[in-house]
Amino acid sequence: MLTCPMCKKTLPESTPQCPRCSTDLSLLTDYVEHLHDGVARADDLTRQGQLDEAVWAYLEVLEVDPDNAVARRQVGRVATAVREFDRAAPGRHWLQRLGREARFDHWIYARLGLRLSDAWIFWLVVAAVLILFFALGFLAGWVAHP
Repeated sequence: MLTCPMCKKTLPESTPQCPRCSTDLSLLTDYVEHLHDGVARADDLTRQGQLDEAVWAYLEVLEVDPDNAVARRQVGRVATAVREFDRAAPGRHWLQRLGREARFDHWIYARLGLRLSDAWIFWLVVAAVLILFFALGFLAGWVAHP
């Protein structure tokens, strides 16, 4: 069903001209027909198993008509499937752990007042303090047992 943009009367989809206000509806009719063709093409691609092409076809429909319920539902299903796959994939667990470690490092640097680009200075100071403690321990042991 089409709605005339001028008089807001509901009309059948194949009406080229509004009978009430005589507005030319050919452009709107072509728009709706191509929209239905895009959804039908995406449905056919889904049935053929070409899901990647089907998703792109549904996205093309959504680009023209963001309120298309069929295309929104199908793209939503794909997005949910991808999200579930990402949660279940073993490589993702490793990536999440790496992200947690990076947040911890960022937290430490923020507490010490360092920028992440200055992290090498922090580790240099830590290494120097460790070397100093080892040297003091060695000297204390060497002096105690000549």
